[in-house]
Amino acid sequence: MQPYFQKHWANPGAVYAEGVRARQALEDARLTVARILRVRSEDILFTGGGTESNNLAIFGVVEYLHATGRAFDDMEILTTKIEHPSILEAVAVLAAQGVRVTYVPILESGRIDMERFKTLLSSKTVLVTTAYVNSEIGVVQDIKKLTRIVRAWNKEHTAHVLVHVDASQAPLWFSCAVDMLGADLLTLDAGKCYGPKGVGVLVRRHRIPLRPRTFGGGQEGGLRSGTENVPLIVGCAKAIERAQQQHEKRSALVKTLRDQFFRLLTVHVPQSVVNGSLEHRAPNNVNISILGLDSEYAVIWLDAKGIAASTKSACGAGKGNGSDVVREMTRDEKRALSTIRFTLGEETTLKDVTRAVEVLTAHCIRVQGTGTAN
Repeated sequence: MQPYFQKHWANPGAVYAEGVRARQALEDARLTVARILRVRSEDILFTGGGTESNNLAIFGVVEYLHATGRAFDDMEILTTKIEHPSILEAVAVLAAQGVRVTYVPILESGRIDMERFKTLLSSKTVLVTTAYVNSEIGVVQDIKKLTRIVRAWNKEHTAHVLVHVDASQAPLWFSCAVDMLGADLLTLDAGKCYGPKGVGVLVRRHRIPLRPRTFGGGQEGGLRSGTENVPLIVGCAKAIERAQQQHEKRSALVKTLRDQFFRLLTVHVPQSVVNGSLEHRAPNNVNISILGLDSEYAVIWLDAKGIAASTKSACGAGKGNGSDVVREMTRDEKRALSTIRFTLGEETTLKDVTRAVEVLTAHCIRVQGTGTAN
C-alpha cells in the first residue's frame, strides 16, 4: 500500500501518466480478486467495507426492480434474524416501504432450517440474503445447499430469485470461490482478513442490474461514484489473496487452539455453555454463555487483564440488551444476556488461550463462587 500513499498518489480517473499508473494498480487489484474468487474482473466492485457492500446488494436489487416497474409490495426478501446489523437494518428500511421481509427459522445449532426455507420461497421472492459465517457465533451456513434450492426453485417456476451471501467473516478460513458457493452477489471486507479497514468488495455476477446508492462520476461501473481509494484497494486485494491462498493450513492450526480452548472451559468453567454448532463452526470462534454472569462486566475485567473479548458483534455493541443472535437461536433470555465471545487469530498461541481461560476462571470464582482454578 505504501507506494500508493506517497509515490503513485494521483487520481486514477486522470488521463495524465500518474493517473494512468494509479488506474493500472486499481485494475490489477480488481483482477487479483477476480482470479482468487473465480469470477470475471468486471464482476468486482470495490466499496467502503462490508456494510456498504451489503447495503448496495440489498437496496441495489430492490430499488432497481422498483425503478423498472415492480411495486415494493410485490417483492419479498428472505433472510434470518441472526444476520449482521448491516443486513437486518437494511431490510427493515425496505419493510417500512412495503417490501415483505420473511425471516427463515434458525435451528438451535445456529444453522438455517433448510426444510422450512424450501417452503418459504414464493412468487414474490426476489432476494435471499444471509451470512456464510455468522459474525457472533461463528456458525457456518450450508451456502451450497441453499443456492441449489434456489436454483431448483428458479428452474421449476421460471423465476429469478437472487442469492446474496455476506462472506465477510470467511476468507481466512474457507474457500470463497463464487462459482463453488453458487451466489449471485457476495460481500467481502478487507478488515476481517488482516487487510485495511474501510474497504471491501461486492461481487456482482452476470452483470446483475443494481441501482446505485451514490451518484456522481460513475466510478465502479456506475455503482459507486467517488474517487477510488487506491492504497486501500491495493491492500484489500493483497489481504484477500493471502487469506484465500493459506486458508486450509490456517484453519487447521487455529481449530486446534479453539478446541483446546473449549476443553479448558469444560474443566475450569463447567457452568459455561457453548453457543452454536461445534461441527459447523469457524475455527477462530469461541462463543459461550455463563448463566448469571454479568458478561459486560466480565469483558471489562478481561480487558483490564490484557484480554480482548466481546459480548456480541462490534456493530451491535453498546446496546446493552444481550445477544440477539443467541436469543433467536436458543429462545433463552439468560443465555442471551450472559454471552462472551473470544476470537482467535493466526498469531494466537496456546499460552494465550490458557491465560484467557485462567483469567476468566478467576473472575467467575470471584463473582459467582464457581469454577476450578487448578
